[in-house]
Amino acid sequence: MAIATWTGRSRDPAVVSADIARALTAELRLPAPPPAQVLAGDSEGVPAGSLLPPRERFSGMPALTECFVYVDARAPRPFELRASVLTGRAIRRSFGLGLLQYAVPLTVPVPGPVALGERRHGRPSAFEGDPETARRLGADSELLTLADHVSATVAGPDSTHQWKVDRFLTVQPQTAGGLLLARTLHRQTAGGWTLGAEAVLALAARIENALI
Repeated sequence: MAIATWTGRSRDPAVVSADIARALTAELRLPAPPPAQVLAGDSEGVPAGSLLPPRERFSGMPALTECFVYVDARAPRPFELRASVLTGRAIRRSFGLGLLQYAVPLTVPVPGPVALGERRHGRPSAFEGDPETARRLGADSELLTLADHVSATVAGPDSTHQWKVDRFLTVQPQTAGGLLLARTLHRQTAGGWTLGAEAVLALAARIENALI
């Protein structure tokens, strides 16, 4: 399929869940699909013990949330993904892929919390918050460019039908190591669509190198 939509007999949460797992398997070149489960649309969007924050009640997306697909992957490194599955008048008789929220544990200590600021014309964004963390991450220009790429805020099938969501990308300290939280949107490719997992994990590795 050219974009992440499901119609007809494919309009089934189980089919969407399996397709998302397959997409991750192809994108990350995994030997087998990661475990994925469907969570109710009126739930918090996370199982007990998840590193992801609860779902937002006002997502900014142009349709209702039918359900969530939650992935708890162990390879190529541990990460969690919550994918919102949308339905409603804006996506008639079909399901569409909404917000993608990633959580990636970091293996190095994080001095203090930072968040990626708004885009700046002609140059990469900057991290804001803890001065030491922001300084060390900001010293890597390629890291900042990758962070901008990951934190996509505009989606839609064409330039006429688009929607915008708030940027959200944070790096936080944890009891052991740290945590990258990133919100993104799927992207169309020549052969279908991508969930952006490879870029998110590359960003996590780059953050770890900057904080060693």
